[in-house]
Amino acid sequence: MYVYLTMTVGSRPGVSFLLDRTDENRIGRDPECTVTLADPLCSRVHAVIAQEEGAWLIRDFGSRNGTYVNEQKVDEARLANGHNVRIGTTEFEFHLTDQPPTVESQASDELTATVIRNQPMGLAFEPEALAALSDSRQAQELLLLYQLSIKLLGCESSDEVSRASLELLKDWTHATVCGFLWLSDEGELVPRLVIPPEATQQMALSRALTELVCQQKQAIWVAKGRSGAAVDSLEHYADALCIPLVFQDKLLGAIHAYLEHGRFRQSDFEFVISLANITTVALVRARRESNLSAEYESLAAKLPLSGEIIGNCQGMLELKSKIGRLARTNGCVLITGESGTGKELIARAVHHASLRSDRPMLCVNCAAIPPDLMDSQLFGHKAGAFTGADRDHIGYFQQADMGTLFLDEVGEMTLEGQAKLLRILEGHPFLSVGAQKEVQVDVRVIAATNQDLKTYVRERRFREDLYYRLAVFEVSAPPLRERGEDIGQLVDFFLEHYRRQHGRQNLKLSQSARERLLGYAWPGNVRQLRNVIDSAVVLAEGPEIKASDLGLYDAGGNELESLELKHWEERLIGEALRRANGNVPEAAGLLGIARATLYYKVKQYGLSP
Repeated sequence: MYVYLTMTVGSRPGVSFLLDRTDENRIGRDPECTVTLADPLCSRVHAVIAQEEGAWLIRDFGSRNGTYVNEQKVDEARLANGHNVRIGTTEFEFHLTDQPPTVESQASDELTATVIRNQPMGLAFEPEALAALSDSRQAQELLLLYQLSIKLLGCESSDEVSRASLELLKDWTHATVCGFLWLSDEGELVPRLVIPPEATQQMALSRALTELVCQQKQAIWVAKGRSGAAVDSLEHYADALCIPLVFQDKLLGAIHAYLEHGRFRQSDFEFVISLANITTVALVRARRESNLSAEYESLAAKLPLSGEIIGNCQGMLELKSKIGRLARTNGCVLITGESGTGKELIARAVHHASLRSDRPMLCVNCAAIPPDLMDSQLFGHKAGAFTGADRDHIGYFQQADMGTLFLDEVGEMTLEGQAKLLRILEGHPFLSVGAQKEVQVDVRVIAATNQDLKTYVRERRFREDLYYRLAVFEVSAPPLRERGEDIGQLVDFFLEHYRRQHGRQNLKLSQSARERLLGYAWPGNVRQLRNVIDSAVVLAEGPEIKASDLGLYDAGGNELESLELKHWEERLIGEALRRANGNVPEAAGLLGIARATLYYKVKQYGLSP
């Protein structure tokens, strides 16, 4: 004979509580009660249910709001099957029957079994769960789930997550077999892991039970019927649990647990549901992390010089030594050098060698931001702050909080933006555009420019106090034409990279092409060299790259009409615009420089696109 209360109205409708025949069953807010309620109208010990002389009685325990049976307030009453019990705002149905606490029964050609409980799945935090710690076993379960959560945080793959969860499930519930099913590409749940592995030779995870749980998206506890009918492949097992893994109303998988003899306890069912909820979140996180890692590696493979500085000339050796020393500090760094010399690469090297390497680094090209949007992009804005601001925007400084912000072409910042930047560097909070509350961030700023900021300071285009604040540590990226044998190393590096990327592993570089590359002046520096090699690998028709395959403006000669860099830069830009018929983006591609940089150069030299 089964005796239990089933909650019909309250925080967990559908939950059944088995009653002890040999002891008092207390109901109230006290964690020591048999049935613990987080009901503000319920007393600490509100009522007691006990068996006396073959009858089940309920007694009010001096509660403030009374105990009701079938809507009649009672001090003591005899309970019969089907009676309604109300404690505060929570209602129960009393059951005295030879059937287990059944919510519903399922019967089909494949499945004939009793659904002991049908518990909705969810990830919401329920404060009343803490009040349910009525005994040491429940405290142990809470500790185990906490330890599992910590362990799953360190799992990098979904397989690690599922194995850790199943091993704990099997150890704690003493299940004979545990299984994990994952959603396949065809949308079907297929077995992914079974513990112990040898169990797969004796049985398969119940397909009918899986289908039932998938349809309802609810956890189900199933026992074989009294007639001896069983769930398809479970004829050798006495009890079964099947818990779906649901995230944002989407089914991700399911967990099975079977007992060969005996039955699972109600606490086992509750424990497995909590375990499944934790496992679901961990699986989603591990899957996302794996996808992000794969995408990052794919992008990194397409970007040469994404993480290393190539070169052993004296200037580069000094630069690498400075990077190592700068990484140990937290001050601002100003990187100077011509366009295309690898200033962003230097900034990344400083960041990755610093204590902030595990935090974000954002790169911002100030020259590409319109002056009227500079404050909004860097510091953020609130919805309605200006026309077109239909939603809040988090600025780059907040996005890079606790990490590093690289400001390329910092000389193009507006004077208003420079004032805010100075305040941030001095440790002050700032206001987003249209905001009322100040924002405090911890960001290391690394700035770069290909202009002479000292000249900008004299022309009052750049704040002097900001210049000295940025130039706490200053490094200069040497131009490619001054790096000697490094050019040959970079040619070989880029050639190998683009041969692999474009699937031309057998392509070679002719001697004439190599000599032309080594003798070229490289006004666009490393960026131009990279683009030239990339283009040559694609356009070369034969088994080797010839000198004619190199998209170089001028190979140079022994006699130069001028050694002034601006002279050649202006001529190169003019020729690129002529070849591109005035198309600036196309001309930027020919020169191997950014479009924003070319627009600035065109304006600087007064050229017409």
